[in-house]
Amino acid sequence: MMLSAAMISIIATHAISNTGSIGTATFGGTVPTTFNITNVNNGSLSGAFGTFGTMTIGNGTLKSPSPVVFRLRSNAPYVLTAEVGGLVGISDDVANTANSSIKTGDIGFGFTAAIDQGGKFVVGGGATPTRTDTIAPGFDMRNGWPSVSGGQTPVFTKTLHDIYGQNVQILNGPRISAGGDNSSDDNFITITVGIAALPQYWNNGTFSGTVTFTIAPSGM
Repeated sequence: MMLSAAMISIIATHAISNTGSIGTATFGGTVPTTFNITNVNNGSLSGAFGTFGTMTIGNGTLKSPSPVVFRLRSNAPYVLTAEVGGLVGISDDVANTANSSIKTGDIGFGFTAAIDQGGKFVVGGGATPTRTDTIAPGFDMRNGWPSVSGGQTPVFTKTLHDIYGQNVQILNGPRISAGGDNSSDDNFITITVGIAALPQYWNNGTFSGTVTFTIAPSGM
């Protein structure tokens, strides 16, 4: 008798799942409300108005030193204030009083050039700006200083007397910067502020003082 053998093969299948595993990592931070003043080289504003030099007395000719030019940046609406102090050899008083020394009221103060809003990353700025930065009443000298009459201090609309000993708002506006940092050359507005005086027969001697500019949030 012929014997036959049958071989049965059994294949076992083991299923391996292809579902991945997920993990998360969070991040975050805070962008602070920031306001900044720099000089035209993006450094600290610690310069000076040009000096009056020797106040040679003439015939109705105002003397106006080189203005201070600086940059403002912000990521929120702002106000710019100015305060004069540190007076030496000059008193705080209105002009044309019996006091025969030079006074803060003898020195006109204001914006002497258009505000440059042309930066690419200035909000509402660029080649054809649509933003509005508002100069406070009396501080706009962009059309020139007043004329002299009778050899006396002219009628300045604002003088250093108006900003003596207190932070006085001289400018305000909407957010300035749309990006960049304090080294960028396209995210600021440029401000030009000047002073002027008519040399007169005041008490002889030197005089000096300091104007402090502060940029802060609007509404403070």
